Amino acid sequence: MKKLTQILAVVSLLSTSITTVVSCGGSNKDKNSPSNPTGNLTETQKQMVEGAETLSRFILSSRHENLNYNLNEILSMYLTPIPTMLMMPVSYKFEDMDINFGTKISKYKKLLAPSIEKINNDNYSAVFASYVMGMYDDSFYRDFIENGHFKDSFNEKGGVGFNKKDKNNEMGILAGLDKNLKLSNDENRRNLSWAIQDTGALSNYLLDMGYDGVNPGDTNGTSSPMSPTSQEKGGTNGSGYLYYNSGISTGKGNRNSLNITKTVKDKIGEKNQYEPAKIDKNQYSSKINDISFNRTGSMIANTAGRMNLNGYINNFASLKDSISESSFGAEALLSVVNYITPMLASSEKITDLKMQIVALSLIYNMQSVINQIQSNDNAMNNFLKTNGFNKDVLSKLINVRKPIDSLEAVKDIKPEQVKITRLYQKNSDDKNDPIDNLKIVSSFIKELKMFYNNLKTDDLKEEFASKLFISKDSPFKKNYDLIINPPLMGGLGESGWLDLVGDKGSNAMNLLNMLDYTYESFSKNETKEFVQEVINNYYGRSITDLSRTEKQNLIKELGFDTSSNKYVKDSFFANYYNVLTNEEFEGSNELSNLFKRLSDNTSKDMMEVHQSALQYIYDDNFWSMSSPKINVTDPSEVNGEMEFTLEYKGNGDEESNADQQTTKIDVPENFNPYQTNIEHQKEFAQSDALKDKIDTSRISGKVLGKEKLNMSSEDLMKYDGKGQLYKKVNHKYKIIWRNISSDINNPHWVVVDIKSFNSDGKEFYNIY
Repeated sequence: MKKLTQILAVVSLLSTSITTVVSCGGSNKDKNSPSNPTGNLTETQKQMVEGAETLSRFILSSRHENLNYNLNEILSMYLTPIPTMLMMPVSYKFEDMDINFGTKISKYKKLLAPSIEKINNDNYSAVFASYVMGMYDDSFYRDFIENGHFKDSFNEKGGVGFNKKDKNNEMGILAGLDKNLKLSNDENRRNLSWAIQDTGALSNYLLDMGYDGVNPGDTNGTSSPMSPTSQEKGGTNGSGYLYYNSGISTGKGNRNSLNITKTVKDKIGEKNQYEPAKIDKNQYSSKINDISFNRTGSMIANTAGRMNLNGYINNFASLKDSISESSFGAEALLSVVNYITPMLASSEKITDLKMQIVALSLIYNMQSVINQIQSNDNAMNNFLKTNGFNKDVLSKLINVRKPIDSLEAVKDIKPEQVKITRLYQKNSDDKNDPIDNLKIVSSFIKELKMFYNNLKTDDLKEEFASKLFISKDSPFKKNYDLIINPPLMGGLGESGWLDLVGDKGSNAMNLLNMLDYTYESFSKNETKEFVQEVINNYYGRSITDLSRTEKQNLIKELGFDTSSNKYVKDSFFANYYNVLTNEEFEGSNELSNLFKRLSDNTSKDMMEVHQSALQYIYDDNFWSMSSPKINVTDPSEVNGEMEFTLEYKGNGDEESNADQQTTKIDVPENFNPYQTNIEHQKEFAQSDALKDKIDTSRISGKVLGKEKLNMSSEDLMKYDGKGQLYKKVNHKYKIIWRNISSDINNPHWVVVDIKSFNSDGKEFYNIY
């Protein structure tokens, strides 16, 4: 979590056929503009379409004819970066352009598939394409919505499902072969089965050789995983094509919890030669029989692995850019609020607790700063006395508080430690009532600001800044060590701290205004009662534990009016929104500048992967949407459906002829999209615990279209492409999304149809 603390340190829709729902307002010119195809939609509908478009871009870009990476791992790094340890930065600068994948992805996660966030925890599971593309029967998804886990593989004793508390979690064994797993009886949905295996460089060519991805129980193949998965601690769905890009780049997963050591070499046989990529030399291509391949997929995956720790800052920073006066923006504000002034906390969300306690230290530790100043024998105290600081304020002692330090932040953290109500805790030796104490703290900060502004010379301001913020024994330097120099988590560091303090302490003094505002706000009994009521109503739960309806109710309680899409005046949310976005608020500009500076810190490391691949997903210049239709006004409406056409004019694999494969391949209901090769897992398939639970008649571990199309190995290679060389392409895709959830409180939108057309307008097909 290196550098995470840098950011936390400062802030703290089918009852009718599909029709377009027309909103009020907006000019006819805007509505009819080809450059604004969603101009006739409501704000919520626009955000829904934007969220679906973003995920569609990731899906379509993965195809052989386009960027040609395997889809699963890339979905995982953006949707579930915590358990995969692939926290790809989402906020950075590229050629003077501000990039923010975070806001785009959040529109999908928060509006269309909020339950996906349940996978993004401190365990080891990730996202298969089957989770966001509706190739399976509805029951597959509805079970996930109800229970919080998919069931697509086994453990050694036959247990299914991951992230369960009963410790009988699946471990990626025999994925897709469970007798209870049923592909959709809808042909169009079943035809989406290409998305797990039939994406990525040479995926069919290698499957035909025997390679079916990483082993059961594997983590990704990058440098980031520090420990193997555990059946008792959430288990994993890690296996096969979940980590194809990184697994094929290094030869195997980084860690395996089942002691399986098979490599790419072991699976493809002795007659074939394989060489892993030289990642340490930034050479991302692997070789098979002297043929280089997978540069793009490997680059994306290994960049995410290398940037895993730095990615936290970007993922958090992107939240601020998502804040707006809209339902989506209010959910983003809720996330920010719950880090800076935590109210919802769960003992099961370890990463969240660490982030929350670091953020809380920014607010809480101001008390120990004042404790030190008010002690008589120190340089700051003497400086204040000598230069006219208000004696009554200086002598009005606040309650003694021990600062939140590195030791507390790295040991086991309890939810009560991170909640903002810690400000109201009363100790036996307290001099003041908790509310009165917060008022005294606020008064002290105000006097500090006034005192600083009244200093007559630059020399005095330099001395003030040194004694308060910079010198070794200064109150802020000692009490904010968790922010500056934490031993394990990384922090601002000395240079970052000096940048934060600014010239003669000016930046820090402006930011102190936010601390003053916080203490003043929380020194009101009505605020205390309000916060405590929220905590009581959601006790023991994190934001990700809430259904979408519960989250909507919570943001309403906090002050968002859904009827007007505005924050209610003087509400908890309205005040927060003002502090974070109003440039006239003292300290707001310093905060925004710090966010921007910290985001830009990853720009250099992201340049190569963005230039080579990610820009073709992100940049609107390569994509155009037409004919968007949506039949609902809210994402929670059962049987909601939307469709649109996306045209892609970016880079595509120069060596793939996938867009010329115009013969339709039928996908039977006994096909296994996970493409598990049972030969590699015979000991599991023949075990007493599993042999009666699996369907060995399923077509699995074979390229479905090879026989029908009479394809040779060379033909497979030409179809697959190598993910190395690129040219400009022109492909068009018609996409339909549907909410397959029957729970109005928890929508789950999945792709239910994709039709692909080449530059000649001919439909082309996968070979599976």
